[in-house]
Amino acid sequence: MSATGIFPEVVVDLDGHSVNIKELAKLHVLILITLKAGWCPVCPQLLQILNIYGLQNNPPEIFQDPFNRSIIAKVPPEDLPFNRLLLKSDAYFIIICPGPADEVRRIQELCNFSKYPYPFIVDEDLSLASQIGLRMSRTEILPFIGHIYPETRMIFPINWGRGPGIYGHDKLLKYLYGYRIRVEKKAFEHVSKAKELETPFKKVTDTILSIGNLENRTFQKQIFPIELFAQVFEYIESREMMKTVMATCRQWRAIGFDIIAMRMRQTVNDVLESLVTDPQINRGDVDKIYKIILPADKKAISVHELDLRIKDLDIIAEIVWRLVAQTYRR
Repeated sequence: MSATGIFPEVVVDLDGHSVNIKELAKLHVLILITLKAGWCPVCPQLLQILNIYGLQNNPPEIFQDPFNRSIIAKVPPEDLPFNRLLLKSDAYFIIICPGPADEVRRIQELCNFSKYPYPFIVDEDLSLASQIGLRMSRTEILPFIGHIYPETRMIFPINWGRGPGIYGHDKLLKYLYGYRIRVEKKAFEHVSKAKELETPFKKVTDTILSIGNLENRTFQKQIFPIELFAQVFEYIESREMMKTVMATCRQWRAIGFDIIAMRMRQTVNDVLESLVTDPQINRGDVDKIYKIILPADKKAISVHELDLRIKDLDIIAEIVWRLVAQTYRR
């Protein structure tokens, strides 16, 4: 589905603070929620439901729709850790309402959102809603849930509209779940590729120890590119120190390779320990229900932090691959 518009880089919240949307979108799955109007009794129910699903620390188990008395949310306690990961760690919310300011603050407090860091934006003249293509009428904003993408700040829809019994929370949770699954699948794939390098890299280390004449400078440059080692240890430790150490003798070079291998194994473990779903199952359609392996006592990291760990793994794996390729090309 196409984007509705591009969100401004910086906006001002209800308390007069500048909110850097560009930076928030880089650090989180930045979710935009619009409320139709300050007087609308339906729109705030979405925020109440998000409390029940995991934003609130000790939420009641059920949420009864005040309009049709149906049970909207009944969250088993064992599901709360994963819900909290999606809603409190992966996602970050920005809420827009037409105003006036006192009505927006009343909604913020009524829904217990005043204790969260999520900014509420008063769009009294609806200029922001018009800019992002969500103005509904002269005084109303179209109820909407969307994802503000990093870099471009384009807004991609998750759910349109809102009404009694239909709040869009299910689509939001499904979206956050699918987003997490895609990142975790990527993580598992990158771990698998890194592990494939372990055997050939071990052979390189064994080759270093078995070579007798390592003082031949031409041979050293062919098999042991010092500048490449320098790149490794600029990332891992101290560039100049490790350049000196690696140029000393074959034993130190072998130790250097072992340090690289150890760092790659540690980075692989860091990524694997961050996964909260079963990587063997996450191979198909993300709309399917996957097995969650997040225990209640596990301190899981956000999907953004997981992505950073994947990038760290890519750096060290790329260096290892180049060292292996350099050795076997000679």
